[in-house]
Amino acid sequence: MGRVLSSPYAGLWEEFLDYEKPRVSCQGYASIREMSYHVLKWLEEQDILVEELTVQDALRYKAEVTGHVTKEGVPVTAGTCCNYLKAARRFFRYLVASGRRDSNPFYAVSYPRLPYHIHRNVLSEAQMNALLEHLRLFTDIESYRAHVIAELLYAAGLRIAEAAHLFPSDIDTRQRMVYVRQGKGGKSRTAFLSGYAAEVLEHYLTQGRGAVFRCYRGSRSQAHTLFGVGFPRLQQGVNAALRKACAALELPVITSHGFRHSLGTHLLRSGCDIRHIQVILGHEKLETTQIYTQVDRDDVKKSLDEHHPRQWNKVGRDEDDR
Repeated sequence: MGRVLSSPYAGLWEEFLDYEKPRVSCQGYASIREMSYHVLKWLEEQDILVEELTVQDALRYKAEVTGHVTKEGVPVTAGTCCNYLKAARRFFRYLVASGRRDSNPFYAVSYPRLPYHIHRNVLSEAQMNALLEHLRLFTDIESYRAHVIAELLYAAGLRIAEAAHLFPSDIDTRQRMVYVRQGKGGKSRTAFLSGYAAEVLEHYLTQGRGAVFRCYRGSRSQAHTLFGVGFPRLQQGVNAALRKACAALELPVITSHGFRHSLGTHLLRSGCDIRHIQVILGHEKLETTQIYTQVDRDDVKKSLDEHHPRQWNKVGRDEDDR
């Protein structure tokens, strides 16, 4: 079902989307479209013209999104609330830039505090090696494609949406570089390949891609991309292959994004400079990369509990032996 807004909200929404589309990735555009529609629909229901919205109205909108619950009746996360408020701030920033308003009331609205944690969609180094080796011994075209994508994501730290928008010409196996056209926020960047990943992709480009395309026919608009299908289908197919492989190996199930999380974690553990990790993962801010240090803190606490001579069970045992 299409989105329905009355005038003048519908016209403003379309103008805003036309303005934002060339400035963001395809995935980012879908998110902005969804979130900004929610903002305008709320304004329409409240009978508030965009030119008349006050800071008090903006605070009421924050209260409304904070009180959202999912279809399962679970409150939405702080991150989801932030995304709604960011979309509202972005929309009203456009209104200021286009001369429809003098100020942006959402600049006065603070975002909910986000919990500081690392996503647990991560495998250990040994588990990751076992998974990649299992995929390498592919028995069908589905697991072969999953292996190629897995090696690419784990080597270059790409998001699956970024991989979906790659073209064969974006891969330079000789220089071991990947040109990412549709990065987060619509920004392009250069990513890097390990030696083994470069060999896997070289074989895919020269021999495997044709076999994959014969089995997976994508839309004509995706025919010239590296993997031949759009982001949703690629993500769905890879995640299905990962569930199957993880189940066979009795590993925690990870998704395609788990390769990126695992790469950041593994590089940090091996002593890689955090600023190098920032470049590898394409983080604009170092603070985003520093979240991976939380994993090391957890490891240190675990090691302390396991090896410190003043463990509770050791102290009790020593006293009993006296």
